Amino acid sequence: MVASPPTERVVAVVELLAAAPRGLSVSEVAARLDLNRSTATAVLAALEAPGWVLRGPDRLYTLGAGLLAVADAVRARVRLPAAAAEVLAELATRVGCGVALSLVGVDQVVFVAVEPGPGRVPAGIEVGTRLPLRPPAGAAVMPWRPAAERTAWLAHAPESAPVLDTIRAHGVAAWRPRRDATELLPVLRDVVGLLDEHPGRAELRARVLDQLAAISAHAYTDAELTSDRTLPLSYLAAPVRDAHGRPTHELQIGPLRAAVGPTERRDYITELRTAAERLSVAGPSLP
Repeated sequence: MVASPPTERVVAVVELLAAAPRGLSVSEVAARLDLNRSTATAVLAALEAPGWVLRGPDRLYTLGAGLLAVADAVRARVRLPAAAAEVLAELATRVGCGVALSLVGVDQVVFVAVEPGPGRVPAGIEVGTRLPLRPPAGAAVMPWRPAAERTAWLAHAPESAPVLDTIRAHGVAAWRPRRDATELLPVLRDVVGLLDEHPGRAELRARVLDQLAAISAHAYTDAELTSDRTLPLSYLAAPVRDAHGRPTHELQIGPLRAAVGPTERRDYITELRTAAERLSVAGPSLP
């Protein structure tokens, strides 16, 4: 998909204002997004026309009421069960690490719920974060996607093919970090965290997240996952099904541990599958 710089600027402005409830001036928007003043003014004017942003008497821009209709449409489209927050919080406590729920689309995943729990979610992942649909993202629903979509997904990392067989057999996708990436992982996480403070660096942040995924997401085979060996474990994911039984969401946990024994792995899998099944019973459902 070819990126559209004008569209990206509009998205960046909306996301920036969403994180600044007191409002921002044109000059502040321009400075934080590395835009010239005329471009920032034009984007804000375009957003002001449908009411997506509001210019106050103090000349500060805030999000406007026009976005309420968009928010209502999103809520109608992505109906999380009422108990989703409780399920995620309980899961995070039981597994001792961060938990996230994402909606898997055709070409991207969108995080719709995040629970750091006693551990932490990788820097840069929060509600609303969008990632390209490529390994490891979306693995939990991919076995049930059309063949063409599976092929396109695997093209980004052919070695991820075993994870599709594993999730069919166990109901979970399991990933390990690359063997030479132990020292690089925390560095990349810190870089993403710093880039979160600079919305204008969205492209660089996306590239760093891609690299983070690339070095921390190598698929385990069925035989490896069920072996008696102690193994490193970065992420586990399970599908959440809608009211029609279709896998539409992915529930993820991130132990990010260098050594996990077979008993602990089984516990992780059991807890994750149980939580995914609870969410599936309650929703989420897409019309």
